Parts: sequence; C-alpha cells; structure tokens
Amino acid sequence: MFGSSILEAAIAVIFVYLLLSLMCTALNEGIASLIQQRGKNLFEGIKNLLNDPTFTGLAQQVYNHGLIGGISQNAANPGKQTRLPSYMSSENFSLALLDILGTRGIISAEHGDLLADAESADDAYDEALRAARGAASDPKLAEAVDVAKSAQERARAALETIADKAKAAYDQAVQATNAQPGEAELATSALEARNASEKIRATIAMLDARRAAVASAKNPKELRLLLLAGSTLKQALALGRSFAAQYPDPLGNIEQALKRLPEGHTKETLLVLVEKTRREVVEVEHQAEAFRRNLENWFNDAMDRVGGWYKRWTQRVLLILATLLVLVANADTVMLVQQLSANSALRASLVAAAEDAVRTLPRPGGAEPESPAPESDTKTGEAKRDETSIQYVLQKTQSLQLPVGWSLDPKDPRYFQSPEFSLDFAGWAFYKIFGLLVSILAVSMGAPFWFDTLSKFVNLRSAGTPPGETRKSAPQS
Repeated sequence: MFGSSILEAAIAVIFVYLLLSLMCTALNEGIASLIQQRGKNLFEGIKNLLNDPTFTGLAQQVYNHGLIGGISQNAANPGKQTRLPSYMSSENFSLALLDILGTRGIISAEHGDLLADAESADDAYDEALRAARGAASDPKLAEAVDVAKSAQERARAALETIADKAKAAYDQAVQATNAQPGEAELATSALEARNASEKIRATIAMLDARRAAVASAKNPKELRLLLLAGSTLKQALALGRSFAAQYPDPLGNIEQALKRLPEGHTKETLLVLVEKTRREVVEVEHQAEAFRRNLENWFNDAMDRVGGWYKRWTQRVLLILATLLVLVANADTVMLVQQLSANSALRASLVAAAEDAVRTLPRPGGAEPESPAPESDTKTGEAKRDETSIQYVLQKTQSLQLPVGWSLDPKDPRYFQSPEFSLDFAGWAFYKIFGLLVSILAVSMGAPFWFDTLSKFVNLRSAGTPPGETRKSAPQS
C-alpha cells in the first residue's frame, strides 16, 4: 500500500507537470507564429547555406524563384507583405537552385566577364556612396563617387551596346529569311541571331535583378523593390530556360556558373558535389539528376542544423515561460508532494485524470516536425493538436482541484508567508525556492517528455495490483 501511494503521488505530480508544460508549449507556439520564428530561422539558414549574408545573391534569387514564392503566404497578393515560408522541401530547393545556376551558366559562357565587371562596378559605386555619406564635406570622396558612377554607367553601356547590335543583327536576319523563305542557311542564321539577342537580354535582366535585390536589401520594408527583384529574375530565368535543351552537358554548364560565384564555402561545396556526381555517374545525360539528389542531401544536412537552432531557441523560451507560469501558479514541487501524500482523494482524482490523458490526449509535438511534410499539412496538424491540448488543459483545470495557486490563509499549504527575519520564514523560503526551481526545470523540459514519462508510469501502475484487489490480474487489451 505504501508503494502504491508513492507511485500514485508520482503520477499526480507528473500530470501537473504535463498540464503546465502544455500551457507553455501552446504559448511558445503562439509566440513563434506571431514573430515568424520558424520562417526567420529557415531564412537565416538558407542565407548561411548559400553564403549570401546581405541577401543580394543566390539566397535572394532562391527566395524569389516561383517554386519557393509559391509556398509563401500572400505571395499572390502584391498589396501585402509576403510572409516567410516556415518549411521548404529539399526538392523545391534543388530545382530552384538548378534553374538559377543553369541560367547563370549560360550567361557565364557568353557574357560572364562583362556581367562580372558590371556587378563589380555596382559594388564599387555603393561602397563609394557609403564612404561619402560618412564624410560629406570631403571633396575627394565626392570625386570618388563620380568616378565610380561613371564606371558603373560604362559597364552597363557595354552590355546595352552588345544588346543593340544583337537586336539589329536579328532584325536583319529575319528580313533576309522573309525575303527567301526556303533558304535553310538563312533560317539557321536567324535562329543563331535570335539566340544571341536573347542571351544578352538575359544577361542584362540578371544584372537588373541583382540591382533590384541590392536596393531591396537596403530598404526591406519597400515592397515595390522586392517585387521588382522577383520580376526581373523571372524574366532572366525564362530567357535562360529557352536555351537549356541546346546544352548537351548540363552539369558542365552548372559548373561554369559555380566558378563565377563569390569565394566561400558555398562555391567550394558545390564544386565538390559536381566532382562527386561525375565520379558516381558516367553518363552525361544522367549527371544533372544525380547532382540534384546530391543537392537535396546537402540541403537536408544543413536543415538538421537549422532545426537545432530552433530547438535551442524553443528551450530558452520554454524556460522563461515555465518560470513565469510556475511562479504565478505557485506550482511548488515540495508543496505538491506534501499535499498529495496527505490527501488520498486528491491523489486519486489526479491519477484518474492522468490515466484519461494517456488514453485520449494526442502526443504533444516537439520543436520541429518529425517528417518533412508540406507546410500546409504540418501547420494544420500542429494547429489541431495544439487546439486539442489547450481544450484539455482548460477542461481539467476547471474540473479538478489542482493543488496550485497562492493563498492568504495561514492554514493553507499554499499560504504566502510575509518576509521577516526569523528562522521560520527562512525555512519556508528555502523549501519554497527549492520547490519552485524544481518545478521550473521540470516544466521547461517540455510536454512531449512528460507525456512519455506519464505513459510509462501509468502503464507501470496498470501492470501492478490495483488498490482493493488481492491478486494481480492480467492486463486487458
């Protein structure tokens, strides 16, 4: 009987921990949704993965790609700020990145040097502007801005000159073809001229997309700039896709794009993945698909670390919420054990509620989804589970007389003793602080932990001889 009482008291205490943990988990999920913590974590993870801390390069282009923009809330409504996606599948990421790298590879093969010069001129002009703002009265800095501006205009003009010549050559080729429609050589020349014109147009569109991305990064609240960056990128990618079938070695084309990336871990990693793909797959026509699978594995490994970031953030928030909730509720572990040991009716009611929770309550979720489900499915499942948990907590707190809360009655174990210089108050304060600290640490461990622990204790009690019976009976299925 003594052992049974101890087990029941333990179950009751764990059940109280579970109720408080569910409340903390619900509050944490509400805070995370309000501040878009999952989306921000994923955003920072993608920027780190693609070595784009200023969000003006690969990461910005991936987020503006249609495969990623399509899973962002309010993406179809230009009048509202787009909400960052909380989840991103490895397949969507790899397909978007391959599309971007394929276009950049085509551009690199034709006009890579000119595009690199134009981008460097843009960066030099921005740097000169920042320096001039810091010392507006310095004439040398103002002169440096003018020089950088002129270099930027010349780099852009070089691309536009080529575009004008390519357009004129294409128009002449079309006229010649229309004049002699049966000439195959003229038709081939017209097709080549068209390709040359569209390649330089794609190069200029890629430069415009980068400029728009830089302007958007400087003014993140300016929705117009963000939409401009996305639209110019889509134009460049659409032009690049039209040439994809003309390249017999897609992986080689991607490698050309990678060689133009800024130095850093992303460039090094992707070039290593290219070599790994070539060693694994000899057939050129299958190398692009194998490279996509390697990209997905790389992305999944990185997202495991990003999930760790979110879990650490969740643990800190849960600790803060647990502290506030335990102090407000006076969920003192020492007091709980004392009341449950002395009150068999209270203990029995909490044990019955604990057994009912194990049977009916769905297992609470952790900091991250257990499977890479689509965002809509995952959020719907989390919402239903959290709603069920909250309804259960509210129901139980109303129907049960939980041994928590503060009291002004000196005879009540929950009595708040006024501070005074006495041994009696010192002893009360010591046990009170100790009990509250134990509860805070326990509740901060999370609802999934206490649900699993409660299930084990309830199953242990069910396997033993129930109170009032003389022998142990086999558990019923």
